[in-house]
Amino acid sequence: MTDKPTSDSSSEAATPSGVSGASGKPPSNWTGRISLMIAVVALCAAGYLGYQLIYLQPLVIQTAQTQAALSDLEQKMLQELNSAMAATERSVIALSEDLKEQNRSVQEDLRSTVADSLAMADANRPTTPRQWRLSEAAFLLRMANYWLEFEGDVQVALQTLQRADEVLQSVQSSAKQDEYDLLPARSALAQEILALQQVRPVDVQGIFLRLQALADHLPAAREALQLKTASSAPATEQSTTPFATVARELEKFIRITDLSELVAEQGAIAAITLGPEETMAARRAVIAALERAQIAALRRQSVVYQASISDAVVAAQNLAPPADPQLQLYMASLLAMLDEPLTASTPSISGSLGELTRLMEAAR
Repeated sequence: MTDKPTSDSSSEAATPSGVSGASGKPPSNWTGRISLMIAVVALCAAGYLGYQLIYLQPLVIQTAQTQAALSDLEQKMLQELNSAMAATERSVIALSEDLKEQNRSVQEDLRSTVADSLAMADANRPTTPRQWRLSEAAFLLRMANYWLEFEGDVQVALQTLQRADEVLQSVQSSAKQDEYDLLPARSALAQEILALQQVRPVDVQGIFLRLQALADHLPAAREALQLKTASSAPATEQSTTPFATVARELEKFIRITDLSELVAEQGAIAAITLGPEETMAARRAVIAALERAQIAALRRQSVVYQASISDAVVAAQNLAPPADPQLQLYMASLLAMLDEPLTASTPSISGSLGELTRLMEAAR
């Protein structure tokens, strides 16, 4: 009796627990999954931080070192630049002082030279009428030398020498007694006047006018092409085949266009000239060369004159055929102008000036 209730109670006690285990849900896995994800994220973060530390840290260090080196280099360059500027400034100051010193020295030398020149001029200044006349004669002799040596004008130099001789003659005639000290100067002056009188002057104006005449009377141009046949033989029969006709026309074309040489065939003489445009260009070239020769003649520039005439001769060859009589005469005139001298052989006229200068220095 006592054992039965015990079994019933144990069965009752077992029944609720079994019912609750059969009816309850199994435990969820979300907690494990979240923990796994957190672990993965933490692992990735740790890997990224490790990458930063392993690979980027040296780059950061290198960048910092580069910046430090650049900063040091900048400081060094600034120091060197400041040093160079300071040295340049010191050099400029020193150079300025040297220039000032040289300027003062030059000014002092110039003042001394001017003072000496004024003193010499004052000492050499003519004080008597005779000295004034002698100074006038010396000036005329210097001008005569200038006109002869630099201008090449024999006539003006001769007239100046004659005027100087008249001045010296008036000095002698105004003296109370005969002055023989002027004889050496007047003797040399007489010889120079005689030598200049024997010089054949160059007619530069005549050369200029002859060149102008050559420029105004150029040879007339001929027709483009003229053939004068010496023999009047009748024309022979020619083949009338198409090939022969083409050959004859081609031969005519070749003969007409080949204007570079004179063709002599069966007694025919070809007088060939250039076309109108080429002839006009040749005429302009000749005129331009002659104008250059005229300017050179007036300036007595022999080299330029001869070069210009040579250019005119070369250009004139294209005005007409070489066998043209008019062109041959024109070329002969040009070649004759090529030999025209622009300067005459003149003697030295400095002897009288030297004698008069010695006389004036001895009288001071």
